[in-house]
Amino acid sequence: MKKLLYIIPAVLLVFACGQEEPADNAITEDIEAETVDTTVTEPVEDIQVDEVLTTVTARHILICYDGCAVDGPFNRTQEDALALVEGINDRIQSEELGFTQAAVDYSDCPSSADGGMLGEFGRGAMVPAFEDAAFSLPAGGMSGVVETQFGYHLIYREN
Repeated sequence: MKKLLYIIPAVLLVFACGQEEPADNAITEDIEAETVDTTVTEPVEDIQVDEVLTTVTARHILICYDGCAVDGPFNRTQEDALALVEGINDRIQSEELGFTQAAVDYSDCPSSADGGMLGEFGRGAMVPAFEDAAFSLPAGGMSGVVETQFGYHLIYREN
């Protein structure tokens, strides 16, 4: 199917570039004909297409607070949690702290034991704000602070 996406425009281009015979009553000028090179320089199978991501692999740091959707006494207010996650973000951005180590040291998620690794997941597996952030990151990119009902997240996309 992908081959057709490349072959059809190429065939249309060849036909569109062809010259028609002038009508008998048409006034023509001597114009030097241009040559169009229609040679495909790389095999169609080797052409890469940006595909819509269906899965990503990501890590995260979760900072919870009293009253969020995660059970447990966190002994911090929502404002304290936001200040903490912003401080962690600043330390990661300044390269004072690595993302994986920050997850081990600070995340309230059980995934902290594995450096915040959530593994590979598809669309619809996470809450919308988290999913939107994870799927919009480039490989190796980190989000800013993302708020969900579970608390505040920093997300790092692996692939």
